[in-house]
Amino acid sequence: MTAPLARLMATPPRVRDDRRREQRHAVRYDAVLESARGESIPVRLADISPHGCNVRGLTDWLRPGAFIAIRLGNDIGDDEPALQAIVRWVRGDAAGMEFVRPVPAARRDWHDLMDLGIEA
Repeated sequence: MTAPLARLMATPPRVRDDRRREQRHAVRYDAVLESARGESIPVRLADISPHGCNVRGLTDWLRPGAFIAIRLGNDIGDDEPALQAIVRWVRGDAAGMEFVRPVPAARRDWHDLMDLGIEA
């Protein structure tokens, strides 16, 4: 066995498969997803980082590669600006999303979730 292959085999599968840039923070918080066609659905944030999030409670219109907007809270029509994201994967009632841009520093609501693990 060559040395590079031996090192690869010695790495635990969890470490090899985790390609995230930053640690995700476990949360349970209400949010709303909106499609480009104007469809909206309430979801529950399961984890979050400055670059993406995981949500639970989905519909059949959510597909990998879709551009969506995600907003904190459960009132569809809230005036709070939404973050733009790309759906990276969908499995059952869960989906992973990558934000188009990292969460801006001015968005204290999102940063409070990451810093404090706020639950609603």
